[in-house]
Amino acid sequence: MKKRVVFRIVGNKQVGMGHIYRALTLAHEFSDHDVLFVTDTNNRIAVESMLKQHYWLGVYRESEITKQIGTLEPEIVIYDVLDTNREDVEELRRSGSVVVSFEDLGEGARKTDLTINELYDEPQFESDHILWGHEYFFLRDEFEKARPHRFKEKVDGIMLTFGGTDQHDLSRNVFHAISSFCREEGIYIHIVTGPGYEGYDSLKAEVATEEKVYLTHASGVISGIMEKAQLAITSNGRTVYEFAHMNIPSIVIAQHDREITHAFADETNGFIQL
Repeated sequence: MKKRVVFRIVGNKQVGMGHIYRALTLAHEFSDHDVLFVTDTNNRIAVESMLKQHYWLGVYRESEITKQIGTLEPEIVIYDVLDTNREDVEELRRSGSVVVSFEDLGEGARKTDLTINELYDEPQFESDHILWGHEYFFLRDEFEKARPHRFKEKVDGIMLTFGGTDQHDLSRNVFHAISSFCREEGIYIHIVTGPGYEGYDSLKAEVATEEKVYLTHASGVISGIMEKAQLAITSNGRTVYEFAHMNIPSIVIAQHDREITHAFADETNGFIQL
């Protein structure tokens, strides 16, 4: 039976674009259902740019958004907004919707039907309907055909990627820190930025004369770029798990306090966290 699924999502310079990427990955699995997206006015530009008119998008004031979701009469509401609010979750469940959330440490997580916190290997609080840890992480479809690396003594390529917005301009700063060494060693630098990265045009001008530097913010299939790199420097988000799947050891730089709490990126899993 066809069901209506509403994704409540955010995406901006502070929280990045990972929530939108994850929602889109899930939405593709609901191709036989009626899929709608909802965001608030503060996140409209980022969300619209990522959806690119592939899905219906409702934009509402944050104070009205729960009520507006209810008027859509969804069977399932999927929150990917970080911490949820208890009152919002309870209101939607009272209306008959099943409520699911991701990466949620808010009071609302205690009231959902299901919460998946794959970035936190240690439970932050106890509840029977919350799944914790990296075993609940799911890869995007493109990684089904990607070829994970076998260990190599020599590094031919290194990949830099710091999420959809890169609010601290790490792409530029890390590139300048490693460019001379990579040039001397003949190492190719692959820089993948997101659509919200404001320094793209100026960084593009800076690397234009570099023979072994590839820069993109429209990678399409990022797994194909990962196949060309044996080492990575990245932020501490969902991409860490993709590097782990591809057997790419990485240096991980947390971009904010929440990323510091993501414990998967340690030496036992092939990462060094700065």
